[in-house]
Amino acid sequence: MNGAGDRRSAIAGLAVSTTSIALGALPVFLLGALAVFIRDELAFSETRLGLAASAYYLASALSSVPGGRFCEAVGGRRAVAASAVLGGASMLAIALLARNYGALLGLMVAAGIANGAALPASNLVMTQRIPVRLQGAAFGVKQSSGPISTLLAGASVPLLGLTVGWRWAFLLAAVATVPLILWGRGGPRRSRGSAARPTQGVPVGPLVVLAAAAATAVVGGASVAAFYVESAVAAGVGPGPAGTILAVSSVTGIGCRVLWGAMGDRSPRLHVPLLAGLMAVGAACFVLIGRVSTPVPLLAVTVLAFGSGWGWPALFNYAIVSRTPSAPGLATGIAGTGLYAGGIVGPLLFGAVVEALGYSAAWLCVAASAMCSSLLMYVGGRWLERASHIRPSPEAGGRTTLSHGS
Repeated sequence: MNGAGDRRSAIAGLAVSTTSIALGALPVFLLGALAVFIRDELAFSETRLGLAASAYYLASALSSVPGGRFCEAVGGRRAVAASAVLGGASMLAIALLARNYGALLGLMVAAGIANGAALPASNLVMTQRIPVRLQGAAFGVKQSSGPISTLLAGASVPLLGLTVGWRWAFLLAAVATVPLILWGRGGPRRSRGSAARPTQGVPVGPLVVLAAAAATAVVGGASVAAFYVESAVAAGVGPGPAGTILAVSSVTGIGCRVLWGAMGDRSPRLHVPLLAGLMAVGAACFVLIGRVSTPVPLLAVTVLAFGSGWGWPALFNYAIVSRTPSAPGLATGIAGTGLYAGGIVGPLLFGAVVEALGYSAAWLCVAASAMCSSLLMYVGGRWLERASHIRPSPEAGGRTTLSHGS
């Protein structure tokens, strides 16, 4: 392929991967941002709102590793299309058929399965199409999909929730999956033997620790997704301004994810300490979110929270794929289990703590979880470096050298 063709392939892969993750995460963000309207129509409690978000993340966690194996077997393009089909159908059904809480809960589970498969599929597309020297910044763009999802969800409150109704948000999101389906249909199939290859050379131990780090980190992001608008409203901020703050802060999150990824391109040795530091700063921000009750200070705190405590996923995924080049889809599928596991526990416990003790106490719990994540990020990251980077080198006479990604 010529240089122009390589550039087109890289741009297409980046655009598709970013869109795939954004649309995969959008159902739970829409659920949280539009909860004021959805709960009013379907009549369910804050605890049940947390349960619906947790069910979504549970389905994502359970489908993440199978999704990684699936995408390694059929190829990234076909796996992206398959996840888009299921995710689009789920959101369409929510818009047209969700008339009670039970139906909403079941459809959120289906959307979660699609989301779990979308992460390893998009990561595989990225590693196949983006030059190694640019992958950190590219992962920053791709993982901006989370803030993009919250941006869209926040904007849906004044644009759709307060005007034509919350169902239109899910309907438009379902329509947006069509281009992904059309792009993915043309992907080549993998050979039959390729499905067994990825299990070789994947350091499971450190990936499990990093999955735990991701789980405790995602508690904050999942709580923001499900409860931020309601928390702000309870503090005295109107639904419109709260949604706007969420959308504006998401823009900061987008920029920071690209920035942290680009820093990872320049110095892979920064990956681990930077991840740990971001989570520590995020912990302080979550404490303040629970204590601020006026729009301008809340905006400042939320912007900082999105840049730190919710700005780490790009660097996290890049750190893993750069250290597991033989099977990036499977490796991020393992770690992705933790990404979703935090979403299982986070919203459910957050809702329960809110009902028992209030929002301030709930945000304190989120902050404690972020501090735990900071420690696990450091321990798991250093272990992965030792397991993946230091290998015997025949050229060096048996001495150990740093391999790819160091």
